[in-house]
Amino acid sequence: MIQAIKNILIENAAAELKTVFLRCSEALENAREIRLRQGLPLAIRAAEGDFFISQSGNLQKTPKGAFLPSAMHITDMVEKLYSHSLYAFDNEIKNGYITISGGHRVGLCGRVAVENGHIKTIKHVSGLSVRVARQVIGAADHIMPYIYNSEKMSNTIIISPPGHGKTTMLRDAVRRLSNAGNNVAVIDERSEIAACHLGAAQMDLGWRTDVIDAAPKAMGMMMALRALSPQIIAVDEIGGKEDVEAVATMVRCGISVLCTLHGRDMADVADRENLSPLLKDGVFERFIFLKDKPKPGSIAAIYDENHKKVGNWP
Repeated sequence: MIQAIKNILIENAAAELKTVFLRCSEALENAREIRLRQGLPLAIRAAEGDFFISQSGNLQKTPKGAFLPSAMHITDMVEKLYSHSLYAFDNEIKNGYITISGGHRVGLCGRVAVENGHIKTIKHVSGLSVRVARQVIGAADHIMPYIYNSEKMSNTIIISPPGHGKTTMLRDAVRRLSNAGNNVAVIDERSEIAACHLGAAQMDLGWRTDVIDAAPKAMGMMMALRALSPQIIAVDEIGGKEDVEAVATMVRCGISVLCTLHGRDMADVADRENLSPLLKDGVFERFIFLKDKPKPGSIAAIYDENHKKVGNWP
């Protein structure tokens, strides 16, 4: 079960910051993102837009009078979040974030320590970007008739700019496909699909879903192929050459693929050099483009393997 972000923030905040969070607890329940920057206004992103939070817990459009988190506020919260399982966060910290109870992601800003050309850790943390994990049951309802029937799933790629609902739709499609009787393997490199915490999925991904958490996408796909006998592989944000080669391998082995990609339109996708082998071979049978109006996850267009529009979408 997803633990409410407001409870996590209140439990792990120093006294003064905790008071502010308590005063704006209702707003935290509906937050998409909360940002704490040392010496700068406490900020929140909600469905209605971006706001600053005042000392009294009110939301306001201007930074004047907003609460200013101190170095102590940020350090104290980080130490409390780490203390639950510091060893488990080590690899995530190298990538600039930690995933906390409830599957919420905390992005870290600060001084990066580099060793032998690789990021070792982030220290002197001066900012936190808390992205709220939230499952939207039914988010994939509109696309299911286009990508799945009782016999087969079409190889599908969901495309949009960041923040338009790709991962939310992918997650719900996985749940639907799994509950329809398919063995689904989720390769969750950044712990965003299943929102795993200490290896356990915090999201409902269905009854027949296996999750490989924090593994590089290409490596995770090959692990699933060898060990999990999946009928469907789901993976977020493909793009690298190794990812593309792994997707091609899955399809050759008779496994259906459901994935996402950052992009704007069909022309943008066709221009991606790394994707050209998949596009040339007609691997993807459905291209689903999303927009964020009237809400994230709205369908902009659906195309088939010949890049022809399917359905009547505005």
